[in-house]
Amino acid sequence: MMSRVILVTGGAGYIGSRLIRDLAADPDFAGDTIRLYDNLQRETYTSLLDLPPEGRYQFIEGDILDHAGVRRALQDVWAVVHMAAIVRTPLSFGPTGWIEQVNHWGTANLIDAAAAAGVDFFVYTSSAAVYGPVDAVIGGPLRQPRPFKEDDICRPVGLYAESKLRAENHLRTAAEQGRIRTAILRLAPVYGLAPSLRFDAVANRFVYLTSVHRPLTVYGDGNQIRPQLHVSDASGVIRFALTHPAEMAGQTFNAAAENISVLELAQAVQAQRPDVKIRYTEQDVLTHLSYAIDSSRLNAMGWYPRISLEAGLAELLDHMHSFEPFHAGDFSAFSDL
Repeated sequence: MMSRVILVTGGAGYIGSRLIRDLAADPDFAGDTIRLYDNLQRETYTSLLDLPPEGRYQFIEGDILDHAGVRRALQDVWAVVHMAAIVRTPLSFGPTGWIEQVNHWGTANLIDAAAAAGVDFFVYTSSAAVYGPVDAVIGGPLRQPRPFKEDDICRPVGLYAESKLRAENHLRTAAEQGRIRTAILRLAPVYGLAPSLRFDAVANRFVYLTSVHRPLTVYGDGNQIRPQLHVSDASGVIRFALTHPAEMAGQTFNAAAENISVLELAQAVQAQRPDVKIRYTEQDVLTHLSYAIDSSRLNAMGWYPRISLEAGLAELLDHMHSFEPFHAGDFSAFSDL
């Protein structure tokens, strides 16, 4: 088999740092060249360390808003995995102008350049945030919402979600015009251990708070729902798309392992670290909203998550050093300083 070139934008980011290692270890991509394109704005240099020796890597430091840099990165590329973005949680706002430029117009620039360069397949990692919060909730102890399916109407809240949805529309237009094959993956918020970590989403945030002996802050009653996806499963679904271009082309797919309440998530952490406390607060009303997605379309094609929430949290907790608690004592010893 001839070697192919796979361009991974945002390859030094959270999911990217896991994906570029998994591609090298996956027999389906043996001999392929993994070309990273990243501006390293978050200074994630550790993502480039200790890469698997069997991988064939190229690295280009560049920005997706740079037309010349993008055209250079696309030379001889078979497939693009586009993850470069200003990443925010579903309810985040600002910096508005920068989010719109990078997430929307940067993606539009990339898809047009990829089509012009003759790229065969374009995988876009979108976000479950594009749906907005769920409308209807059904009875039961956790007010379980009806998860969104791919054909449901999107009502995004905040510019991050809006920018991701507008970027999706550019991909659909390019695909409908027959210029390039595309697949859109609406990923749930990602958690778990990777060479480049983020701690803004709730699961990883809870692990951090646990390691520094701070209580897990739950807004409202904690019954609001959040979809979850381990970073290794996020990598897995991208690789699944790359191995099924004909079947997935022109379609949108949700990807989540489970929809779980914030309180259940806190209790899952507490089950592994019984000394951690849970604190409730009524601040930040927006965080009381629920998000949930249905991944049955992707499951029907044969993709299923492999990492359970318990296993994913345990792995991250084991790698986070548990600091000894600090208690401020008598300051009289410092009176003469």
